Amino acid sequence: MSNMIVGALLAALCGASPAAPPSPVVEVRISGAVTGGPVMLQLCTEAEFRGRCAHQQRVQPDASGRAVARFTGVAPGRYAAGAFQDVNSNGRLDFGRMGAPTEPWGFSRDAPAVMGPPSFLDAVVEVTAAGAVIPLRLGGT
Repeated sequence: MSNMIVGALLAALCGASPAAPPSPVVEVRISGAVTGGPVMLQLCTEAEFRGRCAHQQRVQPDASGRAVARFTGVAPGRYAAGAFQDVNSNGRLDFGRMGAPTEPWGFSRDAPAVMGPPSFLDAVVEVTAAGAVIPLRLGGT
């Protein structure tokens, strides 16, 4: 009798409903980091772009200045990625006397930043149901 119950349970588990589709993965491939602290990264919708974004990660670059951040559960849509390397590990992007960042930073699509962050449209990338791969090069110091 117990074999029948186990068999029925297995059959129910295996055929009860189709498996949920895999969650899309957004992979941000960072290059250009220097020796020092972690890279702080955000993946932002247009509404979040100038503030705190729901998708954030902190990754440590390797000796070649590269790091990869993987975000799961990102809904398809338009996003921009922004990052900076917290070289001195103080938890924030540091600025010099003239207001320019003194630590490596960058945005998706190498969006240009003049006198402030770039526009969302310059940095925007499309995330599909299959996910996305976004290159992001740090520099700007």
